[in-house]
Amino acid sequence: MTATTHYAFSYLLCAAAGVEPATAAAASLFSLLPDIDHPESTIGRVFRPISKYIQRKYGHRTVTHSIFAIMFIAAALLPLLLIPRLLQWGGPFWTGLYAASLLAFSSHIFIDLFNKSGVRIFSPFSQKEYISFKTPQLRVLVSSWQEYLILFIIIFFAFTVTGEGFSIHKAVRNVGKMLYKNYDNAVKDYQEHSAFLCMAHIEYFDNIERRIVVADLPVLNMYPQTGIFLRNGERLVIGKENINEITVDKTEKLVVSKRISGSDPELLKSIPDGYYISGTIDVKNYFPEIKSNNFIVVDRRADGAGFTLKCAAPWEISRILNLHNEIGTEIEKLKMKLCSYQIDQLRGEESDIKKRVETLRKKGLYNNYGRISKLTAEMKNIQGKISSLEMKESMGGDAEIQEKINLLTNGFHFWFDLVVFDI
Repeated sequence: MTATTHYAFSYLLCAAAGVEPATAAAASLFSLLPDIDHPESTIGRVFRPISKYIQRKYGHRTVTHSIFAIMFIAAALLPLLLIPRLLQWGGPFWTGLYAASLLAFSSHIFIDLFNKSGVRIFSPFSQKEYISFKTPQLRVLVSSWQEYLILFIIIFFAFTVTGEGFSIHKAVRNVGKMLYKNYDNAVKDYQEHSAFLCMAHIEYFDNIERRIVVADLPVLNMYPQTGIFLRNGERLVIGKENINEITVDKTEKLVVSKRISGSDPELLKSIPDGYYISGTIDVKNYFPEIKSNNFIVVDRRADGAGFTLKCAAPWEISRILNLHNEIGTEIEKLKMKLCSYQIDQLRGEESDIKKRVETLRKKGLYNNYGRISKLTAEMKNIQGKISSLEMKESMGGDAEIQEKINLLTNGFHFWFDLVVFDI
């Protein structure tokens, strides 16, 4: 189950047991503690080194989900019962907090019996998994619609038993608000209002700073698995899995945008800095060595490559826009591999050597015999290479290279369909 479901269920049990709302809210935090064996859980992210150690040594839903863990927590919280004696105050409060915290911790293990994999109640001494229902269809998958339905029911009753006056309207409103703060709904809201500048109120885990961050950020774009936002003037990519809560609201400011398409890269070279580019660029009959990143996704195909731009900056697409020049360079490199090109180069060298030999002979054959002999041998070597290349050329040795040259010269295709915008 998710942290929200565990917390809500714990709060309901505490409230039903007559625990004061404030005490129930504080004690219910203990319902998150068993998931410290999962580094990506809410509490696991806070105590990540401990979480990683437990997961590596024991695994998920093992020792921290056992009856021995309940006994450990019961013993660890015993000092709460001594506080009234020391302070001579608050006996019922501290006793209630002790009982509620223990109930909250135990409730986590109980409700996890209903998920797909169950829990190992007697870990680490037994690895047997205990599951509520033998029929898999009756078990609850984490973050599934079944869990959200259970969560709705739990929160509904939690609101009613804690003094909300059995208000269906208020309970439904608050449950809806909690369930609404998810990424998929935020994407829908953004897409509906994308013509306007949208602001996201977001709680997410920052992988660099290694902490939970709550912020209000301008939205550049939201995709099914990632959102791109602005933070301190820099683009920030946040994966769906790292977002705990998010809501998106539109402002009154319109986004300045323009759609451009065509085959002339010069149209894109005039995009000013500060603008963002989204869309696609398609290249056929050429295979550029460009790697994917957060803002440009490269799709390599048999006939070329496709580039999907996600809020890319103008300078980031400069390499793509210069493919025409890159192809010109590639064509020149291929031409240098042609037999005819190499023969021409060797003919030039042969002619140069002949002139040098003739000059030396005029100066005196006797005095320059050694140098003339060396140049003559070099010329014969060149003539041998020419003969080999001529034979290779006559047998179609240039066909493959010439085909590549023709393909780059006549078959290269460049097309873009982009949206340029500024918020």
